[in-house]
Amino acid sequence: MFINRQQLDKLTQTVLLQFKPLLKNQHFFLLGIFTTLAVLHLNIIINHRIESENIAFYAIYWGGILYLLFKNPPTITNPNQVSSYLGCGLLFLVILRPINFWHLDLMLFRFGPVIAGLGLGLLSFGFSGLKHYWRLFLLLLLMLCPYGFINEIFNSRLHFSEVTAATSAFLLHYIGLGATHTGALVKLPTGQVEVLYYCTGGLLIVWLLQLTLLMIVVVFPLNWKQQWGLFVSAFATGFLVGCIRVALLAVVVNNKSVFDYWHSYTGGSIFMAIATVTFATLSNWILPVDILSNQVQTESKNLEIEPKRVIFLTTTWLGIILTFFYLTVSKKTIGTNIFSEQIAVENWQQIKAQSLGKQKYDIPDDNKHFLSDAGHNYTYYQKNQEMQIQMRYVVNTRGEINPFLLQINQELKEKANQIIEYLPEVGYYSLYNDGKQAYLTSCINPRGGSTVNSSQFMKNRYNYDININRIIPWILGKDFLRDDRCIWTQISLPLNDKVATEIYPMLKLVWQDNYITWQYFLRKGY
Repeated sequence: MFINRQQLDKLTQTVLLQFKPLLKNQHFFLLGIFTTLAVLHLNIIINHRIESENIAFYAIYWGGILYLLFKNPPTITNPNQVSSYLGCGLLFLVILRPINFWHLDLMLFRFGPVIAGLGLGLLSFGFSGLKHYWRLFLLLLLMLCPYGFINEIFNSRLHFSEVTAATSAFLLHYIGLGATHTGALVKLPTGQVEVLYYCTGGLLIVWLLQLTLLMIVVVFPLNWKQQWGLFVSAFATGFLVGCIRVALLAVVVNNKSVFDYWHSYTGGSIFMAIATVTFATLSNWILPVDILSNQVQTESKNLEIEPKRVIFLTTTWLGIILTFFYLTVSKKTIGTNIFSEQIAVENWQQIKAQSLGKQKYDIPDDNKHFLSDAGHNYTYYQKNQEMQIQMRYVVNTRGEINPFLLQINQELKEKANQIIEYLPEVGYYSLYNDGKQAYLTSCINPRGGSTVNSSQFMKNRYNYDININRIIPWILGKDFLRDDRCIWTQISLPLNDKVATEIYPMLKLVWQDNYITWQYFLRKGY
């Protein structure tokens, strides 16, 4: 049965009649613009090389932000022009950043959404309305807060691995499996496991604390007993579920396939789901669901907005959508083709060059990987000597993980950390040898001298990156405010029956003569 023209016109009129009042309702525009920004931000997150695994966290927090906005319509329908245009300027200052910059510029990634949210708040509510929506902006700040420092506290200060091992051994001993523990080792008659931090409940606790903060802000106000109840539940649930997982791993340690499954990301995700459901049950007991239903939705006294305000909001909304489509179509990939096939080194003849794609390096004692976006190996020859130069390009780094040191044993790492030298106008570098080869390794910085650790790298960033001369290029989307890229480099020569101290000067000479030239690789573009 076909719909005739008359029925189609009637349907169109009905839809327009229903839709027309929305065009005079500022709440409709604000929900639409905030939802569009949420989708754009989540699209960036899901494609981000580091944060993509946390997409559920960002989605839940954006859901909380939109829920607060839905429950609290604006009471001011026509903010003054100053706040509107200032807010629009801040909003598009962030949105017009090239998409690949969101993957390279950590400061943009952390502070960009806050600036955009502030701009949208000024555009939507005006200066006086920001106070009314403080919870919305607090959620935005909490969403963008780097929670990694909590893991550092648990791991280094609270000795979480040892505490988890002791608790897991107690649980296994209590059920009759005769478990004991020594430090971070859980020992059974059938075998033993070493408890690493990322196998404990530390990550689960951080995840549940994130949910706790979300609930405290959204379900406001709560008394101090309810707040502390949520925090204690989050910590206890995460810790105990982590201990149970470690106990299970100790039991199945001799069954490789089963152990690998429960030790993998998939097995960890199952325990995360168990912890989340358990925490949700406890939260419902501490904070009954009917509290949410008792929250009264604020009604706006004046939903009508001026026609020019309608045009302004419509233009802003369409501008955001069109800008995103334009940036997506013209999107640049992260620049990885930064190395040349030929690199001249004085008095050395290049005989080989090997281009490498993305490289993944396992981090010992950690359930994570280190990623290199590109790499190149060069081989040179001089008087029966063969020199190797290896380079690895990394982004979003703090200069603290050297991929070359991840591939050697602990003894050699300690040697490399012991011999750290400094050359004026060049920077810091590490020297070590394995009895066959002598090595020099360091991080080529975008600006400033070379570095070997995080403190040196970040000092360069604040001394050379963040200055007034780079503000305008950053505003125009031409440069980073802080350039967190690095080329980890390693130069090696054979000892040939010589002691390492005889070879080190040759490595230092190559490094000193070529550092400025190699630093240029980071200035080719992004």
